[in-house]
Amino acid sequence: MSQKLNTPKGTRDFSSLEIKKREYLLNVLKNCFKSFNFQEIQTPSFENLTTLRGKYGDDEDNLMFKILSSGDKIKKADIDAFKNNKLSKFSNSLSDKALRYDLTVPLSRFISQNLNDISFPFKRFQTQLVWRAERPQKGRYREFLQCDVDIIGESNILNELECIKVYDTVFKKLGMPKVNLRINNRQILEGVSKLMKLESVKEIASILDKTDKIGVDGVIKELKERDLPDNSINQLKTLLNFQGTNQEKIKNLRSLFNSNQILSNGVDLIEEIIKTSQKFNFSNININLDLSLARGLSYYTGTIIEVSSPEEFNIGSIGGGGRYDDLVQKNNPRLSGFGISFGFDRIFLILEELKLFPNELNTSKSFLFLNFGLENLDTLISCVDKLREKNIICELYPSDVKIKKQMDYANQKGIDYVIIIGQEELRSKNFKLKDMKSGDESTININNILSEIENLN
Repeated sequence: MSQKLNTPKGTRDFSSLEIKKREYLLNVLKNCFKSFNFQEIQTPSFENLTTLRGKYGDDEDNLMFKILSSGDKIKKADIDAFKNNKLSKFSNSLSDKALRYDLTVPLSRFISQNLNDISFPFKRFQTQLVWRAERPQKGRYREFLQCDVDIIGESNILNELECIKVYDTVFKKLGMPKVNLRINNRQILEGVSKLMKLESVKEIASILDKTDKIGVDGVIKELKERDLPDNSINQLKTLLNFQGTNQEKIKNLRSLFNSNQILSNGVDLIEEIIKTSQKFNFSNININLDLSLARGLSYYTGTIIEVSSPEEFNIGSIGGGGRYDDLVQKNNPRLSGFGISFGFDRIFLILEELKLFPNELNTSKSFLFLNFGLENLDTLISCVDKLREKNIICELYPSDVKIKKQMDYANQKGIDYVIIIGQEELRSKNFKLKDMKSGDESTININNILSEIENLN
């Protein structure tokens, strides 16, 4: 019995049309990044575990795809950890490398290694695959393309607003409906966590991030399950129940928590960003202060943002990011980092469902040279070479089978034109060009083949 083979769960194959659509979307993103003068870099697909571990959070560390050590390195496996059911410790002893979980931590390593060769502010973009051992679902995969822009330099709210403007510009070019950008500041959450007698907001960040899914009551229920005292929970409940405009929420924050300096600093920054955003003429984004937004990754230290998918789509966020000073200050305490990421696959799903991809994804025409045997081969190869030197898409059918079979191949592959150069065409020095959509044929001098075909493109 033959074995049924499947792709690994959480990964995908792409058809030719899907690849064209993905290329289109990626080109829109890249061209936008370049118009803001972000410079492209690339980093390896895997990093040392010491680079990645401890940067994201305990739950996220467990989602890394680790690379199994081989050879003598396998002798370092911690067998005692395995016997004592300390599986995480045992797993770490089997590996010292992992596939990258995101693009931000590799960026911080890149900055550290190239500190003396970089001019600041350093504006970089990166579009590469990342891997996470998550449960696959619609819009969430184990292997996916991440598209990031980051600004490394001195802390300045214009960096935040420039990145938000990148979102606005991309969504406008894609023709997407207006989206909500939620904004908060980790300093606000840290201030509230201190009032709650917690060591850090990291203790409750993963629960807070579920507010839009389970509601305030659901968050309170989970916090009670962690045995937090009622007076601490009430501090957070007050925060989550703030309603009204951005300015009304800021006013409530100041009146209720005016004695907390950490929180006050975060409120000042958020207020300045929201006020200054009015000068940027955002057309495809609404900025909303959302005090439940926490973004669970441990490295965020200041402003955090998340872009929600349009209301008719229930696929979560389509972008997010924030300020991460701790990652980039190890070698230079004056540096600060702010960056955003685009949810490429989720944006793709939205464009597909709204039919926002152009009808003509590739305007270049394709040509097939029919094969009439070895006697014509040198002429055909010469013509093919001329076209390919001009980046014109063309191919020579590999064998001199019946013309019908060659024409069927052209139809099945969606080739635009068939070029016929048989013995008769060689004698007359004219070739036939057949339009496969209309069926029209024209006769053209062989010496003019390049100019005639260039005109069709």
